[in-house]
Amino acid sequence: MYSEYHPAQRWQLKLNSQVYRSNSSLKSVLPLVSSILSFTLGLGLTGVTLLSISPGKALAQMPSVESTVSQVKVLFVNPNGGNNTLGNGSESAPLQTITQALRVASPNTVIMLSPGIYSADTGEIFPLKLKSGVAIQGDTGNKGQGITIQGGGGFLSSSFGGQNVTIIGADEAKLTGVTVTNSNPRGYGLWIESSNPVIMNNTFTGNTQDGISLTGDSAPTISQNYFHRNGANGMTIGGDSQPEVRENVFDQTGFGINITQNAAPVVVSNQIQNNRSGIIVQANARPILRNNLIQGNREDGLVAIAQSIPNLGTIAEPGGNEFRNNARHDINASATKEIIPAAGNNLSQNRIAGKVDFNAQTAPAANIPQRRTIANRTIPSNEEITSSASGQPNQANQSQMNYVRIDPNIVEFTAPQLPSSSATPPFGESPLGNTRPSPTTAYLPPARVQPGVRYRVVVNVATDQERAIVRNLAPDAFPTIRQGRRVMQVGVFSDRNNADEMVNILNSNGLRTTLEPLN
Repeated sequence: MYSEYHPAQRWQLKLNSQVYRSNSSLKSVLPLVSSILSFTLGLGLTGVTLLSISPGKALAQMPSVESTVSQVKVLFVNPNGGNNTLGNGSESAPLQTITQALRVASPNTVIMLSPGIYSADTGEIFPLKLKSGVAIQGDTGNKGQGITIQGGGGFLSSSFGGQNVTIIGADEAKLTGVTVTNSNPRGYGLWIESSNPVIMNNTFTGNTQDGISLTGDSAPTISQNYFHRNGANGMTIGGDSQPEVRENVFDQTGFGINITQNAAPVVVSNQIQNNRSGIIVQANARPILRNNLIQGNREDGLVAIAQSIPNLGTIAEPGGNEFRNNARHDINASATKEIIPAAGNNLSQNRIAGKVDFNAQTAPAANIPQRRTIANRTIPSNEEITSSASGQPNQANQSQMNYVRIDPNIVEFTAPQLPSSSATPPFGESPLGNTRPSPTTAYLPPARVQPGVRYRVVVNVATDQERAIVRNLAPDAFPTIRQGRRVMQVGVFSDRNNADEMVNILNSNGLRTTLEPLN
């Protein structure tokens, strides 16, 4: 699995045995030097390159090596041979858990992980909370193969309420060379909320929801990771996040990358392949997509919904994206009235739906709203605030604005359609290998439209967490009362297939959804 996407690149520092034996302090440091130095830049230190040092010069260069290494503290962790009580984090007396290493780690610390499974069975307490200035390193050359962080615990997100998460990001933290798996219901591997960690050379697999979820005003660097067989999305980028997503592989997941809300990521040189759809862009998102390979996805390469405008390139800045062998469309913009700039890409123009400008001169900039805080709640400045009966500020119900306006509180959502000439293979296998049928249909039969009949989709919501999930999946959904019940109305559809598709998406995320025919 790893050999296809991740050829190992290993650094080797060779000193002759005489020099090695003559310096006992060097002997203890050398096995770590190449690993530690790879972190110095990310931790704000000065890196020292030793690859070109000949054996004869190695000893003369040691003062600078020792100076650099002395600034970086190393804590060793071994889930099988470590001990949190007797160990001190040295190579000879490692700690047993990442949890304990994070407790005692100070800034400019590298936590070095031995092979093994780090789970609740070995003493981990989830979620693991990264620390500013602290790096966790496993096997970077093999994307964390053999070093697995497995499990999840309750995390209260300020944006989305309670979640089940394996790892929580932090500013100026670094995570490299591990495999992250969360098999709990709606399990997230890594949750990044208004923080800027560096995430490199990891594998995110077997997470029942997303490999990584970003929200708030996060701006992390996410590069050279492998996202494989996660339940819903390889990665969701939401809120006002502006990450750099570079040189990753997104393979055999529901949606490779889901970009929503006001997110404006830079997505460069990724392989996005063999997913349900490659990239979904929705709400007001404004991603910049350059030099990505988007191929072999079972529905569409890229889907644009609502007011989103993915920037696929202009005449001055060609996109360089390559679309190949996507089953339905390379670009599907049929669910938006916006014009998608897409100059300078390799694709088939007869596999395009919606308004796509192949000679775009400009592309709209990201619209990140100014934010203000009212009653300890941060809200976008363009939201209306009204007063409740208690005098406390409330967010006013916002009418939906999307593809086709039917009335001020109803929206027509046009889901991507499969051409009638295409095959309709089943999508029964879960991304995690479970053989039970998936509630989400990957291929739709020809459209079913009955004149004069529309279909309302509403979700029964009882908790703030359920409301947050609906908002994440359908940003324009709004709360209302239906037959004495508190519900959220997602939309009204003239096409039954589109309504069924939305119902399936909502149900697959654990929500109770109702489809109501309207005459």
